[in-house]
Amino acid sequence: MKLTTALENLSFHAYHGLYAHEREKGGTFIVTIKIDQEVPEHREFKRIEEVINYENIHRIITEEMEIPREFIEDLARTILQRISNLLIELDVAISVKITKPDPAGLFGSGAASVTLML
Repeated sequence: MKLTTALENLSFHAYHGLYAHEREKGGTFIVTIKIDQEVPEHREFKRIEEVINYENIHRIITEEMEIPREFIEDLARTILQRISNLLIELDVAISVKITKPDPAGLFGSGAASVTLML
């Protein structure tokens, strides 16, 4: 059976972007992480070590959001790599989606996003 652990629609004010005004003023970024793993059908979890600890995942995201980058693709790659390294002993599929509402103030509505999967 597939178990999905997700952190969805986490909102951060951060300073990512190609343009100077994005890096000075900052903006809102929305992050969603999904981690899929196969588990036996009748598995009962009794200890935190037996599940994916989403507090550790949130800490990684928070740390990476504090490092300004020009491209959200690079941010997503770094987050994906760090989560993968944290869960190296588990057979998991991970996806990281980063959404930038109204990127660079150019759209007036909508958003741009990237999704990386491993």
